[in-house]
Amino acid sequence: MLFEYNGKKPRVSAKAFVAPNAALIGDVTVEEGASIWFGAQLRADFGAITVGARSSVQDNVVVHVLPGGRTVIEEDVTVGHGAVLHNCTLRKGCIIGMNAVILDNAVVGEQAIVAAGSVVTGGTEIPARHLAAGAPAKPVKELSEAQLLLAEQSARAYTALAESYLKGSLKKIAGTDDD
Repeated sequence: MLFEYNGKKPRVSAKAFVAPNAALIGDVTVEEGASIWFGAQLRADFGAITVGARSSVQDNVVVHVLPGGRTVIEEDVTVGHGAVLHNCTLRKGCIIGMNAVILDNAVVGEQAIVAAGSVVTGGTEIPARHLAAGAPAKPVKELSEAQLLLAEQSARAYTALAESYLKGSLKKIAGTDDD
């Protein structure tokens, strides 16, 4: 569901997947190969939201901004189910765990991982290629090459899944309310 707000309309690449019950409101940009999954809400009424190429915003994620602000999700980012992103920046290739919260003006570094359920408080910077965990989230350790490879595979897997959905793998079946 795409909604114009105050003259601002979502811009979605024809090669991006947006689930039929996701909501994109206002100044939202979704780049090629990106995916916005079921129940996700991207509300860019105060400022802009960008979802970079091949990034996935999974089920029930909420993304919002401060007045005049921006939420930037760079390319190859995986945002896990139920996460909340508010006026923050996620650098290339990072992973945000399920139900994690990233608050105002926080920056998650390139290829960093924020553990499920963690809270990255406002203004915090998570260093590149580190695991951060806790509430408030703190860097716990530097990621190994094997862990970095898993992060890359996550982005590729969701890009391939989105391509499958775009090719028509999702089909509405009989017995639903709209029949």
